[in-house]
Amino acid sequence: MNTEIHSDNYDKDSSEDQNINIGEVINRYIYYWPVSVLSLIIALSVAFFYLRYTKPIYQVNSTLLIKDEKKGVQTDDVLSQLDLFGGPKKVVDNEIEILQSKTLMRQVVSRLHLDVRYEAEGRVINTDIYEKSPIDITTFGINPNFFGKKFLFHFINNRNYILEEYATGKKVSGVFGDMERNVFGVYKISKIENYSPKYSGLNIVFNDPVQVADNLLSTLSVSVTTKQSTVLDLSFQTTIPQRGKDILNTLIQVYIQASLADKNRTTESTKDFIDQRLKLITGELNDVEKSVEGFKSSQGLTDISSEGELYLSSVKENDAKLNEVNIKLNVIKDMERRLSGSVNDKLPMTIGLDDPVLQDQIQELTKLQLERERLLATTQASNPVLDPITKQIESTRSGIRSVIKNIEASLVSTQKSLLSNSSKYEGSIKRIPGQERQFISIKRQQTIKENLYLYLLQKKEEAALSYASAVADSRIVDAAFSSASPIKPKKQLTYSIALLLGLLFPIIYLYIKDLLNNKILKSGDIEKLTKAPVLGEIVYSDDNEQIVVQANSRRAIAEQFRTIRTNLQYIHGRKEGTRVTLLTSSMSGEGKSFVASNIAAALAISGRKTVLLELDLRKPKVSKYLNLSNKMGLSNYLIGKATLNDILQPSNVNPNLYIIGSGPIPPNPSELLIDSEIEILIENLKSRFDEIIIDTPPIGLVTDAQILARLADATIYLVRHGVTFKQQIVKLNELYLDHKFPKLNIILNGIQMGGGYGYGYGYGYGYGYGYYSDDLKSRKTGFKDFFKEIFKRF
Repeated sequence: MNTEIHSDNYDKDSSEDQNINIGEVINRYIYYWPVSVLSLIIALSVAFFYLRYTKPIYQVNSTLLIKDEKKGVQTDDVLSQLDLFGGPKKVVDNEIEILQSKTLMRQVVSRLHLDVRYEAEGRVINTDIYEKSPIDITTFGINPNFFGKKFLFHFINNRNYILEEYATGKKVSGVFGDMERNVFGVYKISKIENYSPKYSGLNIVFNDPVQVADNLLSTLSVSVTTKQSTVLDLSFQTTIPQRGKDILNTLIQVYIQASLADKNRTTESTKDFIDQRLKLITGELNDVEKSVEGFKSSQGLTDISSEGELYLSSVKENDAKLNEVNIKLNVIKDMERRLSGSVNDKLPMTIGLDDPVLQDQIQELTKLQLERERLLATTQASNPVLDPITKQIESTRSGIRSVIKNIEASLVSTQKSLLSNSSKYEGSIKRIPGQERQFISIKRQQTIKENLYLYLLQKKEEAALSYASAVADSRIVDAAFSSASPIKPKKQLTYSIALLLGLLFPIIYLYIKDLLNNKILKSGDIEKLTKAPVLGEIVYSDDNEQIVVQANSRRAIAEQFRTIRTNLQYIHGRKEGTRVTLLTSSMSGEGKSFVASNIAAALAISGRKTVLLELDLRKPKVSKYLNLSNKMGLSNYLIGKATLNDILQPSNVNPNLYIIGSGPIPPNPSELLIDSEIEILIENLKSRFDEIIIDTPPIGLVTDAQILARLADATIYLVRHGVTFKQQIVKLNELYLDHKFPKLNIILNGIQMGGGYGYGYGYGYGYGYGYYSDDLKSRKTGFKDFFKEIFKRF
């Protein structure tokens, strides 16, 4: 096999390597199984401690029915349309906002004393003892400087206690049940019934009630169960289910009580108004009745004529209709006044105005005004988005003005007709005899006062009944109930995520490790960076033996050198005579001298007479490996101070292997290699040896190897696993393409067995360690080596 054949196959091989080798990837991750095991242990441990010390959160729910009656029953009774005691109709969205208001939640905090937190000290975290606290603290004003500070509570006896601030050690004593006023504030501490002072480490934290209310609101959710229903679902998240139940139940109680209080305030105000009017009407009615009685006594009248009764009845009916028209006209005037104001002015109740067009337009105006107010809550008044809805409001108000003008014209016409009838009745009454006329006039006033007095009495009774039987416009469907298990953290989900992360982390770790790696780890890395062919691979040997190729050796590394010896025959081809092979590398430490010595030994064992030249004059190692004297060598020969026989010495490894050492380190190695003496030496050696191996310095440091390249028939470039940088292979590719070295081939040296890059115990050739008995005998199985191997895989 020659270099040209390798180069021709390069494109084909590199294209095949671009396909992901699934088996290699799997083997790599299997090799790093300690990383996966450690990752799983850490992830599951974190999940365990997270679940152990994270307070579980439960969800508490309750449902509340809101009676949303948007339309009342139509009636012709003008006074009944006043709806004095029904109160405003419920709007579900408004009730949601009320339930989520800070005002109600602050009342809940005050009632349940939630501004004080009780904790029992634990080994790692403190435990909230909301349900099991042996004391109850009522605050009347805590010093804001102590909000959020921790206090230690100490029982002295059944009567006394000590409260100590944890940070400063400041202490105050107190008596159970007494109000205390001191530097901490004003508060009262009471013992609960059947208390037991078993908490020696009882901690107390005073919090800002406003902040507590805000925090509770952040975990409260109120929503409508369906779009068509008026049933609200209240949900609250808490670490203590009982506290969540208490909060929701108390919130609903406060809401209902606030609603009833609002209703009763309206009722009380109405009762006060009716009482004042009754006092006035009672006095006026008494005066009129006395006038009737006095008139009858003074005039001696017992009854009036039937004609007078008829007129009186007609006048009474006409006056009632006229009063109704006047009420409607007053409503219209009020509407006109408000329509002339700003777009935000609300229209009053349309008492007695049954026009359906007017009702629809007022409803539309109300919707538009509510929408505008909603937008104003989130935008500025100058925002252009408000212009369309403002124009719609103005258009609707204009339409309402037109409708009420027509209604007003009709009412004015009716009023004129009723006034005309009233004048006609009064004219008719004037024709009645004087005594009867006077009596009818007085009787008319009495009838009006009596009707008004009876109406007010009726409303007073209704108000009293409404106050006594006031029922909230809401009803509890389900009292607060808690979820049976925590909603978070979920044990199964937490462990699943931990397991997933535990498996995912090694993949990410190895991916990043590969991404950041800038060294050669496998032959595939070489093939991606250069077209130079790979001649062979040599596994790492951790023993101190420098010559690993022996005649009867069955070690894997010895077999690899024999394979390289065979491949050298393909590189040199059918060349007759002595073959000169040059070995170099990118930098020191890549095993060049070790590989050169063992290749030379392998060639010598095969029967070929071989000489190894230690031409790394700056840092020689071959003589040291073979325990040979290096006092006389190539440096002496090149300056004419020694002959070939003086420097040529047997290796003591094999009779066919000879060594020429470097000799003393010269000050100018490169100049010595340029001279013709080295060429004469090589020619003399060719007449005496079959193989000449030249060990040269690394090309990344000096130019000696390139100088000697003219003497070689083939070049072996050493690349070491985990040592040689990828950028150095790029430089090697340039040398290969520029033909700076003859028949350049690469040997990958120092491969770590089982390294996860396709090198298992078979090292890439299909042979396992078990095939080689010498390797099997030399393997170590102690715990120290086992753990060393484990740690190496990180």
